[in-house]
Amino acid sequence: LAAQIPTSYAASAFNVFQQSLHQIEIVRLCAIWDSADAEKENIPTVIELINNQEVIEILTEETRSHWVGTGGHINPSSDPELVAEEREILKSLNLQSGEKRASIAKTELMQTIEEVQAILSSPRLASVMNHRDKHLAHSLTTTRREKRAPVQAMKYGDETALLETSIPIVERLYCWVNGTSFSIRDSQK
Repeated sequence: LAAQIPTSYAASAFNVFQQSLHQIEIVRLCAIWDSADAEKENIPTVIELINNQEVIEILTEETRSHWVGTGGHINPSSDPELVAEEREILKSLNLQSGEKRASIAKTELMQTIEEVQAILSSPRLASVMNHRDKHLAHSLTTTRREKRAPVQAMKYGDETALLETSIPIVERLYCWVNGTSFSIRDSQK
């Protein structure tokens, strides 16, 4: 009876599944690092839109203004004079918090812009994008990048390093541009 059961191909199917997941990870990772374009939702497009001192100041002011008038008086004193004093203290604390958060927003936006510019010019991103263009998306013999200059071959793990670098960038951009945040790490858990 055992001789009549054919050899299992589960290992082969698993390998195909694993390779497919790896390839789609590379394709989607390249999509978030693709060139800036108003029609695209990716990191370079967001950076191009905010890489302007006026825009950064607007985003900083939005963060600052979020704190003005927040924090209602939860348990006010029964003495009217103390209520007024408590409100002033609360207003002062909110203004201080707003200034601190605005300063963090400005610093993190500027740092993020610098990080993104460094990644966009990095050999790692070029090799991952080249691998996608050459082997996954277009099946080319030679890519445009290779015609301009030699491109390092992508090493296994380059995509993981690029993804790990992208996560905090996406979180910071989402936080300071949208005024709310989320954690990819928490979602992964």
